[in-house]
Amino acid sequence: MATDINESISVGVVFSQGMVKPVWFSRHGRRIRIQEIAFTWKTREGSAPILHFSVTDGQGVYEICYNAESFGWRLDKAEG
Repeated sequence: MATDINESISVGVVFSQGMVKPVWFSRHGRRIRIQEIAFTWKTREGSAPILHFSVTDGQGVYEICYNAESFGWRLDKAEG
């Protein structure tokens, strides 16, 4: 079962040909390397486009989000 987190995180990202690909994120001083992006989807918070990524490090599953208006990242959920 996923746990709601909703905290700001630092993310290492590759921006290429209009695509956003997170490759790692940092939480509580620990760098978590993303092995696979399982799903992506878009929503909106007011006028801000939000890009959602369901990712795994091989042990846990995480939902991370990118606010394309404020350029901020957050960890929304974690499981495992």
